Amino acid sequence: MIKRLVCAIMAILFYSQAAFSDGVSPDSTDEARQFIEDLGRRAIASLTKVSVPQSQLESSFKSLLEEGFDVSSIAQFVMGRYWNRMTPHQQNRFIPIFENRLIKSYANRFQEYRGVDFKIKDAHQDADFVIVQSTIQKTGGPLTPVDWRVKNGKIHDIKVEGVSMSITIRDEYNALIQSNSGNIEQFLQTLSGGAVGE
Repeated sequence: MIKRLVCAIMAILFYSQAAFSDGVSPDSTDEARQFIEDLGRRAIASLTKVSVPQSQLESSFKSLLEEGFDVSSIAQFVMGRYWNRMTPHQQNRFIPIFENRLIKSYANRFQEYRGVDFKIKDAHQDADFVIVQSTIQKTGGPLTPVDWRVKNGKIHDIKVEGVSMSITIRDEYNALIQSNSGNIEQFLQTLSGGAVGE
């Protein structure tokens, strides 16, 4: 649960307006560091305010999520080998279901992370991606390393203590599909009834 909550607040930091230039250039690492530090701190300040209605919280989260993350690519990745088994209609249905589960899972969790200490440590090229390394620490809690995988101004994955959120969700979904006897339609119906991590 603690790791999920840490992932939640860190995800919020970057479900923000992307300011990278198109593509990844050798000079983009410094831009990425500055962008993430600035947007991250402002996101913490604005998204951990007290007495925010749930509907407003979810609406803000949704807007930031769509601006800062490549939701479609992540949705395809978490489906793994099952993506190509889906019909185009099922694929189109899955993406908003996936997005809604993220919103329902994480929108209300970062309220618990007021006053976290967030620091950018480094940024480097990794093929077509920029990896931004950071740490987050809640008062009295452990220092947690968080890495961000960025391409074309969008977040593609988050690693918390070396554990990929995208891979974790993919494993969860694969297990859920198998529990539905590999039936994608049943999986979609099951998925639409809950939230990630529940």
